[in-house]
Amino acid sequence: MEIKHLSLILNIPLLLIGFFLLNRGSGMLVDGSSSVARRLKLPESMISFTVVALGTSLPKLFTVLLAAYNGFFDLALGTILGSCIFNFLGVLPITGFTRPIRATKNTATIGILSLVAAALMLYFMANKTFFPPAPTQLFISKYEAAILILMFILFMTYGYFNVKKHHVIWFSEGEEPPAYYMLWFSIILMIVGFIGLIAGGVLVVDNLIDISRKYDFSQKFLGQFLLSFGGSAVMLYWFMMTKAKESKFEISNLVGQNMLNILGMLGISAFIQPVQYNRAFNIDIFILIGISLLIMGMLWMGKKLTLNLYKCRFLFLFLIVYVIYLFGKELY
Repeated sequence: MEIKHLSLILNIPLLLIGFFLLNRGSGMLVDGSSSVARRLKLPESMISFTVVALGTSLPKLFTVLLAAYNGFFDLALGTILGSCIFNFLGVLPITGFTRPIRATKNTATIGILSLVAAALMLYFMANKTFFPPAPTQLFISKYEAAILILMFILFMTYGYFNVKKHHVIWFSEGEEPPAYYMLWFSIILMIVGFIGLIAGGVLVVDNLIDISRKYDFSQKFLGQFLLSFGGSAVMLYWFMMTKAKESKFEISNLVGQNMLNILGMLGISAFIQPVQYNRAFNIDIFILIGISLLIMGMLWMGKKLTLNLYKCRFLFLFLIVYVIYLFGKELY
C-alpha cells in the first residue's frame, strides 16, 4: 500500500476528531455565553437571535477564518458558497419531507431579495465589475470587507426587530425564570469551548489541505462539498428537532445563515486578511441567486408561503444535480 494511502488512515480520524471538537466547542461556548446572558437578565429573544443563532455557525466560522488566514482562499470561499447552496437544496427540502415548510411574507420577499442583493454585491466586489474582463488576480480588500460587515450588521438589526415584532412564539418567553450555571462554571465552559474551536479548526483545515495535496483534490471542491455538507448537517439536525409549530422560521433561519456566510464570515475573513478571489466561483454565485429566486417563486405558488412535499422533492433533485456537477467538474 502506498504511503499516501496509509497516511489517509490517519487523516480521516483526525478529521472526525476535528469536526467533533468544532461542534462540542461551539456547544460549550454557546452554553456558557447563554448562561452569562441570562444571569445579566437579557431577554430570551435576544439570546435566541444572537448567541444561539451564532453558535450553530461557529464551527464553520472558525474553519473559514483559519483557512483564509493561512492563505487557503479557495477552501474558505468554497465553504461559504457551498454552505449557502447546501442549506437551500439539502437542509430545506429534507426537513420538508417530514412536514410542510412555511414562511412569512417578509422572509418570502425582503429576506430572499436581500440575500440575492448580497450575492450580487459579492459578485461585483470580487470581480470589480459586472462584466469581468480577461482573467486577472482579484482580491476582496479590507475596505470591501468593512462594507460587507456593515451590511451584515444592518441586516441583523432589521432581522432582530422584525422577529421581535412578528415572531413572538419563536422565543417561548416563559413565566419561570430560565436556569443558568454558576458564573465561574460559565466562564470555564466558554474558555474550554473556545480552545476546542481552535483545535478542531486547525485539525480540519490541516488534514483537508493534506488530502488535497495527496490526491489532487482542489480546495474549492473540498470546501464546497465536504465542509459545506458538514456545516449544513448541523443545521439539519437542529431543524429536525424543531417543533412543527415553529416551522415557520426555518426558511428565515436559513436566509439568515446564508447572509451570515456571505456578509459576516467573508467580511471578517477579508478584514483580517484580503481574500484572493477565484473567478471559478462566479458560477456558484449565480447558482445561489437562481436557487434563491426559485424558492421565492415556489413560496408564492399554489398554497402561498408554503413548500409542500412535492416542491421539496423538486428542490432535492437540484441537490443531486449540484453534487453530480461538483464531482464531474473535479474529476474531469
